[in-house]
Amino acid sequence: MPICQHCGRKWSWKQTVRTIFRLKCPYCGQKQYESASSRIRGGVFILIPIVMLPITTWLDFSVGTALLLAVITVFIILSLYPFVLTLSNEEEPYW
Repeated sequence: MPICQHCGRKWSWKQTVRTIFRLKCPYCGQKQYESASSRIRGGVFILIPIVMLPITTWLDFSVGTALLLAVITVFIILSLYPFVLTLSNEEEPYW
């Protein structure tokens, strides 16, 4: 789980999911940024739907089944993302 770099408090899974798009600490209110290493690790989650697209085509899934699979995949990715998220006080470049 992420830890605020300003106040040092660990966020719960629920707090992280609530603030995942704005990353504001629920305890001290300071804006946090996703660290560069976390963005790189999170990029692996983007690869999952890209890999699944040709597989669903190859297995000849119907549109409804592929859509259901996509929704389930997005739900799983969003629920696992707080475990790989690390925070920083300032926005870091990738390099």
